[in-house]
Amino acid sequence: MNNINQYTPYGSTVYNQTGDFTVDANGNQVPTYSQTTSLSPMGQQILSGEQGVASSLIPAAQTLGQQAQSSTTTPLNFNTADSAILNASPQQLEQNAANAVYREQAGFLNPQWDQQQQQLQDQLSRQGIPVGSDAYNNSMKQFANNRTQAYQAAQDSATAQGAQSAQTLFGMAQAGQNQNIQQQQLAQQNPLQLLSEMYGATPTTPSQPLTPTSQVGVSPTDTIGAQALSTNARQQAYQAQVAQQNSMYGGLASLGSTAALLAFG
Repeated sequence: MNNINQYTPYGSTVYNQTGDFTVDANGNQVPTYSQTTSLSPMGQQILSGEQGVASSLIPAAQTLGQQAQSSTTTPLNFNTADSAILNASPQQLEQNAANAVYREQAGFLNPQWDQQQQQLQDQLSRQGIPVGSDAYNNSMKQFANNRTQAYQAAQDSATAQGAQSAQTLFGMAQAGQNQNIQQQQLAQQNPLQLLSEMYGATPTTPSQPLTPTSQVGVSPTDTIGAQALSTNARQQAYQAQVAQQNSMYGGLASLGSTAALLAFG
């Protein structure tokens, strides 16, 4: 009763008896069946196409699997080109930046003050002020003070700019470090992501448009109960027959007794 053939637009499911009868626990003979499911021509073409696509992707999936195994087991490298800057102390960064700024400003100041010194010495010489005189020494001392103040101002400016430059440099190094780490993580995850998308794009199991029929519950034949009912029926029939015979024999005996009394009367 449960082996009902099905025919749908998607295909068919057919049951055929394929074996001899077997005896179950209740002594009933049960035939052996096999189930055959067939897709419609279009459904079979779609399934074959899906399986063909999945088969063609196997080499690529194997390659990605090897790459994913290698990339995911490779630790991240935090020793990048920006590591030296990030590992330095803030004071060291500021000092290095300040020195760089001061060297740049001194590069402009040196030729200017050298030229002014030469011009001052030429002027004092034209004025007839001899080297080593009080007037000469006072003029050169004033020149030295002015030059010192100019270089001190350059140093102060370099210190302020150094702090700002160090902060900017640290931020750029941190951004570069983060970008480098992200690129490493992307290189790690890319094969695994592609492999996941490849498996998600192809069916892992064929579609099953045919649904099994609902199973009809069939109780096994109650042979023992049937045999008991049959035995009880025969027993009741036998008892009824015996009672009928006894009644008939009793009636005959009564008639015999009456006839004998009349004969001897």
